[in-house]
Amino acid sequence: MEQVDLAVIGGGGAGAMAYLRGVLNCDRTVLFMGDKKTSRRGRAMWVGEVDNIPGMHDMKRPILGTVKSTLAWIDGQEPLQGIGTAMKDIATSLEQDGEEFVVKYGEGQAVRARYVILATGIMDVQPEINGSIDPIFPYANRGEAIYCVRCDGHRTLGHTLSVIGHNSTAASIAAMMIQRYRHNQVPILTNGTDPDFSESTEKLMAVYDMPVHTSPIAEVLGTPRTGLEGFVLADGTRVDSSRTIVSLGIIAYNQLLTGLGGEVDGSGKAIVSEKYESSIPGLFVVGDLVAGKKMQIYTAWDEAVDAADEINRRLRTRAFKEKLGQSLSSG
Repeated sequence: MEQVDLAVIGGGGAGAMAYLRGVLNCDRTVLFMGDKKTSRRGRAMWVGEVDNIPGMHDMKRPILGTVKSTLAWIDGQEPLQGIGTAMKDIATSLEQDGEEFVVKYGEGQAVRARYVILATGIMDVQPEINGSIDPIFPYANRGEAIYCVRCDGHRTLGHTLSVIGHNSTAASIAAMMIQRYRHNQVPILTNGTDPDFSESTEKLMAVYDMPVHTSPIAEVLGTPRTGLEGFVLADGTRVDSSRTIVSLGIIAYNQLLTGLGGEVDGSGKAIVSEKYESSIPGLFVVGDLVAGKKMQIYTAWDEAVDAADEINRRLRTRAFKEKLGQSLSSG
């Protein structure tokens, strides 16, 4: 079984940065990028444009593009040859073996790692319309169904807006859009789910005159070519909306962490230390799967660098102690 210093699991922006940093630190690093199926389930695949990071404005699918160019750059650096290996494989299981980890992949293959960085991310819960999530995807691809107001809230300027959600978070987002982007009114569509608003949220909604429509969405108005126009609800109500914000929660890809008993918060995100180590010693988590942090590219990059550098520090300390012990025993 191959022995490495660091195994990085996840082929998005956070995983690529962790891999890059591990290689630049000259730690023997392996990256499990996943396959086409796991890529389709990740946020990186669905981010078509990035407006809130300098230099990425004209890049199409910037996360996938930067991952690809990063791996190509590493492969082209002669001094770095043999330090890192990027594989298009799924890490199927993660086991502890003493102070190390065994990452299984492929058909019975495995690698032993002193440390692991998880960058498996999350996915947004999609609204079901007539029993299917497919109707929303064309508008997500056009940037008209929005999932991150920090990234894309500005895209609502000059448009009619709605929020699909049923809890206080959805209402708070609607209020923010009114305050920040001067929308006159933002209706909330619960899509057939009973509303769950706190008392303080209901006061906020009253101040900003937010209509709440509880009837299920029956039809999406518009076409994938011409763009979103709104929704028709099952009770016949038409809601004009050329932009909508989806606020239904997330799916956390945390199975490798929880399988070892790692701590997560109420949404399934990893609870970590200030250096991004999980409750499992030696197992670090970075990117969107980290609890209490911004789900942003620049945040994920910073987390990945901090985690990889902490791992390198521990590896160097261990090597120094071993060398010191050898020196003392030979003396």
